[in-house]
Amino acid sequence: MKCISSIFTVGIATISFALIGCQTQVPTSSNQGYITPNQSKEIVLTPADNQPTVTPTPATFKSNQLEVTKTLLEPGQVGDNVTYRIAVKALDDLKNVHIFAKLPEDIEFISAKPAATHTENEIQYTFPSMKSGRTQNVDVTIKPTKEGEHHICSTVTVENDFCFKFFAGQPKLNVVNNGPSSIELGEIATWTVDITNNGSAEATHIVVTAELPDAFEPTDTLQRTIDTLAPDETHTIEYSARAIRQGAFNNRILASFKNGITTAVSESSAPITVVQSNIRIGKSGPEEAYVFKPEHFEITIENTGDTDLKNVRITDILPENSSISDPGKGRVNVNAIGWMIPNLPAGTSQLITTEVTATQKGKSTSTVKVQTANGLEAFDTVTTDWLAVPGVTISITDNKDPIREKEATIYRIQVRNQGDFEPVSGTVIVTFTDSIKPTAIAGDSEGVINGQTVTFPRTTLEPGKDINLRITAEGANIGSGRAVLHFSADFLNKPVVSEEATNVY
Repeated sequence: MKCISSIFTVGIATISFALIGCQTQVPTSSNQGYITPNQSKEIVLTPADNQPTVTPTPATFKSNQLEVTKTLLEPGQVGDNVTYRIAVKALDDLKNVHIFAKLPEDIEFISAKPAATHTENEIQYTFPSMKSGRTQNVDVTIKPTKEGEHHICSTVTVENDFCFKFFAGQPKLNVVNNGPSSIELGEIATWTVDITNNGSAEATHIVVTAELPDAFEPTDTLQRTIDTLAPDETHTIEYSARAIRQGAFNNRILASFKNGITTAVSESSAPITVVQSNIRIGKSGPEEAYVFKPEHFEITIENTGDTDLKNVRITDILPENSSISDPGKGRVNVNAIGWMIPNLPAGTSQLITTEVTATQKGKSTSTVKVQTANGLEAFDTVTTDWLAVPGVTISITDNKDPIREKEATIYRIQVRNQGDFEPVSGTVIVTFTDSIKPTAIAGDSEGVINGQTVTFPRTTLEPGKDINLRITAEGANIGSGRAVLHFSADFLNKPVVSEEATNVY
């Protein structure tokens, strides 16, 4: 006769208990609740009275997790329905309790309560979970079709989690590429790259590569290696390149490592614009001007680059002999004028107008300079020849008036340079009417008598000086005679004229 036995299977994830049940005696205290084969009791069905000669004893299996009891509820003879109960009591919290019953060929399955999954010769029940102390009953009704002792064995399994934990880490790199948003053409840009391991395992054999556009010329190594990078650890590297072409670009940083499965790559991009700032300044003014007369000068500041310029400083340095009439809203400091432009946008210009004169004659040069906050500089100069304005007075007087025919008189001529700077050169011409005839010349310059005209061809007067000339003439005809003095010079649009009248009787 078969008896209860147990099969114990252990795996990493699941422990299963297998119970094969048969009709046995109740366990005694001597075996502590576990049934052994020699304690089994047969159930004999007698055809004469259709009753078993011995009342079947419940069969029980007990473990530290559950207790299973099989009890005959309604006996019967061949052809009658026989009902037995499987009672499963949980001694611990359980999950996925499975009951499998395999029916012999001479046993026909009729029904089960609760309903069971069954095939021709197998019945299956599943309780997804059972709390400790709870009992689940399954009442099975069968029909024996053949006389004899019948064995209905069941297997009970419990899915137990039998686990151990281990952790498989994964490195994860985060790359931050920090650099300037713009750079001047020709300058060197420097980027700082932070590589952080945000993962849960150490990253090894890390390769960091900078991918630059062709607008940059590397000035150091673009590929670096990091041996190891622990979780939450950050490694910082720097790389630099010179900007060789204008425009908007984007450079990338790639950080890769081998994680045992594949090569993992992280990247970070940094946009940058290569610009060319430029400024130009020009100054214009007269090539010639007169001292003490204010003249207009213009200063033009142009932003010819592609960036806005901040804090543009302009300084106009004038010669020492300058006099500032209008500083053009600038600030005057001795012989210099200064301005500040807070912002000069790309492509724009500003005009400054001043009025300046000189206190001494001669050529003088002024220099205007411009400087920006980012170090751009430019300058321009203008040279002006400051001329002195000549001032000339002339006079002619006779020493005797009236005179008789054939009587002489002397005409005194004075030409004075009233200016303080420039010598004056000019021509003196005296014309007489018919009543008076010039006869002789004397004085500071040589002259020529030609009929009624006396000419002193080229006479030079130093600043503040004068020349004195004398012409002797005699009465030629009775009447009112006149001597007309003309002084001609390059700076005069027309001659200066002076007259002297002499009466002849």
